[in-house]
Amino acid sequence: MNTSTESLSYRIHPRAYWSPEQRTQELLHLFPHVWLFAGLMLELQEKMHYGVRLGETELLLQRDAQGNPRAFLNVCSHRHAKLCEPGLHKGPVRCPYHSWVFDRQGIPTGIPQKKAFPMVMADPEKFRLKEFPCAAVGQFIFVRLSPQGPSLQEYLGNQYDFLEHASLGMNGVLDEFQEDVAANWKIVIENSLEGYHIPAVHNRTFGQIDGMSREEQAPTFFLDDPLHSHLEHSANSDWVTRFARMGKKIGQWPWRFEHYTHHLIFPNLTVTSFMGYSFHIQRFDPISTNRTHVHSRTLGVHFTNATEVGCKMMERIHADGHSFTRKVFIEDGDICGKIQKGVEQATQYAVLGQGIEDRVAHFQKSYQSLMTREPTKYSHTENN
Repeated sequence: MNTSTESLSYRIHPRAYWSPEQRTQELLHLFPHVWLFAGLMLELQEKMHYGVRLGETELLLQRDAQGNPRAFLNVCSHRHAKLCEPGLHKGPVRCPYHSWVFDRQGIPTGIPQKKAFPMVMADPEKFRLKEFPCAAVGQFIFVRLSPQGPSLQEYLGNQYDFLEHASLGMNGVLDEFQEDVAANWKIVIENSLEGYHIPAVHNRTFGQIDGMSREEQAPTFFLDDPLHSHLEHSANSDWVTRFARMGKKIGQWPWRFEHYTHHLIFPNLTVTSFMGYSFHIQRFDPISTNRTHVHSRTLGVHFTNATEVGCKMMERIHADGHSFTRKVFIEDGDICGKIQKGVEQATQYAVLGQGIEDRVAHFQKSYQSLMTREPTKYSHTENN
């Protein structure tokens, strides 16, 4: 990834960020064949279901009788009405058109005037909702729109262990918001992968924080996976000392580390955390060629041996974090909109800086490799 020749060979042409034809190709050759982050296990209680759109496909998620996540097409098998709107819903899946009720396996079990449907009553499983491959690692639920492909663990590679470890002790959503960004999904992702823009775009947010080391070479990139990447940025030693001094008050949390980390789970999930006391999770949904829906959640973790004073201290830290996240999102959304307007006029490939923009180059290589290969032949053991 460090050679200019390799980076050049996988660059994405500006047209790919606005062309309707490119979006069509993505919907055919990319999104159906990868594992897409869809939701969180802790939100899907026994009698809850969740509507979500992945690519152009409307889905509903719920847990089956064994507690495993299941993903179904959000379309009634009777007269094709949409079963639920996006977001969480209480109770069983009930069609708003004729009140057909479906159980947790997607089988119709409640049919008004059932004598009118002898074929359904004779074999209701034949009329179950269309199902998609669905699996979870820790709290993270993924769906694959294609019936064939790699297992979730194979697809995630070393990110599987990260997500499993990050899920330890997760106990609820501390903050949540959803917004549209006026830019192609690839622009929004690429913006999240580099810090080169921070001095110009985030001088009033990231530029003012004192939690991370100011050393020039502090961020370390991990690009050994064919699709996913992450970075680690060491925490400032004074900040680590501060947390150590508060230890008797705030208690302990399941996974403490002394750095900031940002993970891209290709193609639509980022997970960030500072020291592991909470995790910021974002899902990116491509709505159109120039619009991306971003679903942002901050997940808290369980603290042990915390005092009342310590709990108040962490509440303040989390509140400051929520405010910070929203300010950064506004700044990023504004610049992504400007990039979109520019890329629609551009005719030349972008220039990627060596070192500082290696994760962008890695993302572009991952994207191009999946857009040009036979998706079902993907093997996680291939060399990067």
